[in-house]
Amino acid sequence: MKNKHNCSSPLIYKAMLSPVNVGMLYSFMIKRIAKGYSTSEVSFLMGYTNDYMKQKEELNSIGFTYEDMHCFQHAVEEPSLRGLIPSIENGSSKSEYQLIKISSQVKTEFMMTRLEKEGGETPIFHLIENETKHNVHKITEQSIEAQAVAILNVLFEGKLFYMPQSPLQIYQKCRSTISESLSPRHLQTALLSLTKKNDFPKLKRVKSKDNGCMYEKVFE
Repeated sequence: MKNKHNCSSPLIYKAMLSPVNVGMLYSFMIKRIAKGYSTSEVSFLMGYTNDYMKQKEELNSIGFTYEDMHCFQHAVEEPSLRGLIPSIENGSSKSEYQLIKISSQVKTEFMMTRLEKEGGETPIFHLIENETKHNVHKITEQSIEAQAVAILNVLFEGKLFYMPQSPLQIYQKCRSTISESLSPRHLQTALLSLTKKNDFPKLKRVKSKDNGCMYEKVFE
């Protein structure tokens, strides 16, 4: 009998990590999942043009810089960095870890284990991320995206974009105007439509050394 949730084949990622690396990754993942953000959404709010957090969660890039922590803290609206940084003693020694990712239409599971030298495995954490978009009606999604485009057009005609604005600043402004149902993915879609305008003035995505990707109004 076929699985009604259509689970995909497990994806397995391995890397040499310290307890601090694992603790930080767990902290970032659980905060992201609690906010209901995908890796691409939180990467967008952090100012990245690529899916930066996906690289971290797939163990392709290890560790977080202070800048990462600062950007992530603001993206998930965490009051203090203390809520992100685990307290781990003797956390510099490294071991081999394995992260198994199993995805279905309704959820994604993440299982981290430490691979012991003797051949055994020690479970470290098991996280479940519910697929929120699976439960959202297509018409509702389109309605929210249309609202995002509408409010962005109003903001664009005003003075907001005379100064470069970060994705997080724009998201917070739009969310306070529309509703809590607005997700970063809706804003991404709306911003993309504005940056594709052929005539001027138009919205342009610019890269900032200190603040990552930002958006500003250009006239030529």
